[in-house]
Amino acid sequence: MGGQNIKKDLSNCSAMLQELGQIVTKPVRIMIVCGTHTRAILRYNLRDFIPENLQLVSGPGCAVCVMPAGHVDAFVKVASQPDVITAACEDLIRVPGSHDSLASMKRKGAHVELISTPMEALKLAIDKPDKIVVYPAVGFEATAPSIAETILEAASLGIDNFCVIPSIRLLPPTLDTLMCDPELSLQGLLCSDHINSVIDSDAYAQLARKHHLACSIVGFELADILHGLINLVKQFNAGTTEVDMSNSTKFSSEESARAARLVSEVFFAVDTDWRGLGTVEESGFVIRDELSLYDATKRFKIRFSEGVEPCMCQCDKVIAGLKLPTDCPAFGMACTAQSPIGPCMISAEGVCASYFRYNMDSMKTTL
Repeated sequence: MGGQNIKKDLSNCSAMLQELGQIVTKPVRIMIVCGTHTRAILRYNLRDFIPENLQLVSGPGCAVCVMPAGHVDAFVKVASQPDVITAACEDLIRVPGSHDSLASMKRKGAHVELISTPMEALKLAIDKPDKIVVYPAVGFEATAPSIAETILEAASLGIDNFCVIPSIRLLPPTLDTLMCDPELSLQGLLCSDHINSVIDSDAYAQLARKHHLACSIVGFELADILHGLINLVKQFNAGTTEVDMSNSTKFSSEESARAARLVSEVFFAVDTDWRGLGTVEESGFVIRDELSLYDATKRFKIRFSEGVEPCMCQCDKVIAGLKLPTDCPAFGMACTAQSPIGPCMISAEGVCASYFRYNMDSMKTTL
């Protein structure tokens, strides 16, 4: 986005910025759950336009960043098998496991293909019937319907050389775990409206009530983000704990019902490991036994191990809202966009990558 467009957007939102400045009358601390929201806030240099008493901390909303090294180890192990093609997104192949990444395995001769969607992986399997195409399914609940749809499509077509390594994570139970940390001391959550397509807002309503939090679900434009921040501050001032969805994308009941049906037909929730957070109850999806042909962990007898995280990396603290990227001694020194160490610098959605890209030298400790 060019500088002129940024100035224009800021100018168009000047009334909202002014309102935000007027209503922040005491310290308030809000978690920006989604990495795309964090990136937008940094891109607009929004920290220079909001009150000092409004503190924003980053959350676990980058699927690649919260995935532990042990899951990458499983991807690497499968990729090393003969006659396997691993089809994965660009961010994922660069993330290191305990020893290797999919990128390093590719350099060693493993067949790794870059794709953008699970359907592309299925098409690759159709085009390469003599190979087994494995799709590492990394994402949050919003990605689950498309992955489920792809698995069901493979089953309906009788494609038996396609399978998935499920590494999907669910945000509500993990946010619930994070909110129990008194060090965070949050008053609100700004969430992505991607969740509307597959999750009933009641999950967030329960979270808000349990932890006395305001919650706002919004899109990714500057006006959306400011709307969410204004709503959160107003709720904090009024002492309310609600889920505001007035400025989020609206999905039809048919779309939501179809997404939920696809997910329940293919997946069920289990306890899952998160980087830096350990095991969180019912925070991940696995594939149902009746579709085990499409579960690479069963097909290749793979188990997720604990793995070894990079010793210099503090991504685990950053995604938990406990540290800023600039608190990490490796940030901007040993760990840069050109030579990243941890997933928060590798992924385009990672908070470290956003910090590094947008005005690193003039950053304040407010995001």
